[in-house]
Amino acid sequence: AIYGKGGIGKSTTTSNISAALAEMGYKVMQFGCDPKSDSTNTLRNGKYIPTVLDTLREKSTVKATDVIYEGFQGIYCVEAGGPAPGVGCAGRGIITAVELFKQQKTFEELDLDYVIYDVLGDVVCGG
Repeated sequence: AIYGKGGIGKSTTTSNISAALAEMGYKVMQFGCDPKSDSTNTLRNGKYIPTVLDTLREKSTVKATDVIYEGFQGIYCVEAGGPAPGVGCAGRGIITAVELFKQQKTFEELDLDYVIYDVLGDVVCGG
């Protein structure tokens, strides 16, 4: 996991690590854990992706494959999402997203070499 104070370049660093590993032939998933949902957009030419939590709010049943998007060099891109700022707990959103993937054995099925978590700077509850 990459974490630390907000605004220090965690997402940029995470994306560069993911890209370098993918260039070396590794199967990589970058898992964005910030309610801003902007961790993976640099791997997708600036395009944002629907978040796990937004998708769960819209559908009663969600397959992990519904919220995984392809990025640079085939990197699997996921954004956990979260509540609106000041409304809820981002940590619980991260847990919900990761649990969905664990329950569906997504990490094992994709046979990933690396899962890199880009964690927001101020998870203060349940994360």
